[in-house]
Amino acid sequence: MKRIFMTIIAVCLSLSVAAQVMTMDECMAYAVEHSLSVGKQRNALDNAKMSYKESVASLFPSVSAGVSASTNFGRSIDPETNSYTTISTFGNSYSLSASMPLFAGLRYVNSIRAAKVARERGHSDLQIARDRVAMEVMRVYSDVLYYKGTVKIAEEHLSASRETLRQANKLCELGRKSAAEVAEVAAQEANYDYLLAEQQNNLAMAWIKLREVMNCPQDLEFDIVETTSPVAGNTSVSVENVLEYALSNNAQMVSSTLAVKEYKYHYARAKGAWFPTISLSAGISTNYYTNFENRTVYPSFSSQLRNNMGEYIGLSMSIPIFSNLSRKSAVRSSRNALRNAELEMAATRNAVESEVVQACRQMDGYGKQYFMAVNKVEASRLAYNGIAAKFSNGLVTAIELQTAATALLQAESDCLRTELQYMIEKRMVDYYSGIPFVTTENE
Repeated sequence: MKRIFMTIIAVCLSLSVAAQVMTMDECMAYAVEHSLSVGKQRNALDNAKMSYKESVASLFPSVSAGVSASTNFGRSIDPETNSYTTISTFGNSYSLSASMPLFAGLRYVNSIRAAKVARERGHSDLQIARDRVAMEVMRVYSDVLYYKGTVKIAEEHLSASRETLRQANKLCELGRKSAAEVAEVAAQEANYDYLLAEQQNNLAMAWIKLREVMNCPQDLEFDIVETTSPVAGNTSVSVENVLEYALSNNAQMVSSTLAVKEYKYHYARAKGAWFPTISLSAGISTNYYTNFENRTVYPSFSSQLRNNMGEYIGLSMSIPIFSNLSRKSAVRSSRNALRNAELEMAATRNAVESEVVQACRQMDGYGKQYFMAVNKVEASRLAYNGIAAKFSNGLVTAIELQTAATALLQAESDCLRTELQYMIEKRMVDYYSGIPFVTTENE
């Protein structure tokens, strides 16, 4: 009974695993959630948030407290009379001080501005990391769909080829086909058998790649939805509208624009080092002394703390004169970094513009090709069925049948590939139009 019970549990578990079917959106969401690159970008965003808080806190006063204790042996200064004495004494002091910058060439203000922009840029960079993972999953997912389709096509043609071989052997027995023609049909059947094994191997490699980009264990068993997005009758879109939205809202453009803004603040902060720095400071201190030999020589602890207490407040200004060209070097480096950011923004703009136009044109092209491919498949199937019927009656040769079968196989493969390519480009156009690959909560 125990063995039967365990067998039932194993079967149930295997069925539950086998029943797990994931859509492309679910695969992308899983990959984004478990991606290592996305995790690193989350950590970078957290660092940017902490840098912003640190920059804001730099405007607040810095407060510190101190306490010290010392013992004097032999000749020393009497803390009460300020004269030399040989009495051993013990003393300790207490202090509390604070300081804050009043003006530093707007360096602190520009640091806060730069850190705030860097924090905003971190959100865009995180979205870019998510989008890249989703794009990779989408392409590999389509590869799995393609090879699943080619395996099915190869199985159908192999089954048909085996039936043709059976008919050829029968016709050969009747004397209506020669042994050479039967051999040609057998070679065709072997070719389809090889093709099926090849496509099954390609499918296995595609599954491995899909699990890799999803960052899931290779032994995780799941299946994918084999349906694709229907190809619309009118596949053309307004390239201008998609491009206008992408250049203003795409995460890549937002990140590059924020980078230019951030480096402008860094440049302004570097130039602020040429201005004087004005600081305000204040503090309070007191001390206590006692005589080891006669503790009644000095006043009590509380009275000394009260009587020895002193306060101060000060205003200081530091004027930069010469610092071994460090300020000049920092200004030039910041200016060059700003120029590089501007060049990077121009390059990103060109890349996004090219990607948008290419995606729109390819979606339109693949959409038109798909309807042509469907017609080609129907025509090739009709031609193959007609030649197959003639072959069964001994009216055509095996070479003609093989040519028709190859044409049908190529037409079906091209149709499947075109449909999947249209699906990818359609998702890319939707992405540049503002529809995200994966919807996630704002972090």
